[in-house]
Amino acid sequence: MDLQTYLDNAVKVSRQQTLAKSDQLTLGELILRLEPLLQDEKADNPRKVVYDFGQLYPTRIDSWRGIYAELALDFENRDSGQSHGPMFMIDFHKMLIDTVGKTFEGYKGGGFVMSRQTPIWVANHGDSDNTALINVVHDDYQIILITGYRAV
Repeated sequence: MDLQTYLDNAVKVSRQQTLAKSDQLTLGELILRLEPLLQDEKADNPRKVVYDFGQLYPTRIDSWRGIYAELALDFENRDSGQSHGPMFMIDFHKMLIDTVGKTFEGYKGGGFVMSRQTPIWVANHGDSDNTALINVVHDDYQIILITGYRAV
């Protein structure tokens, strides 16, 4: 085993130990938390997905710049005029399902395959903020992604 492989493996083990003690959601955990909510979804009143801060909502998923092998949910503001507004839960769930097993390009290159065990952050492409996704709550008209600061 070469030195780089040894170091990569040591970092991976350390990260797994940190995550085992963390409340940060993984891709698989987020999918599992949304599935019961899909059962309750009403066709005539679909719920939109938003964050718990500002007037922000997720727009897409990408490799996180902090650790390329982890995921980041991008975001926009309702007033940005750059998109069609928040995603409906069914579309958000499909985006997450489609992410499992998909290869993402890291910020400075390289391919990283995402699995259900991959942690999820909230950061736009190229950013490495330490805003982790830690819970999902809902009400009659929206799904709210709960975030919190988490050190790597």
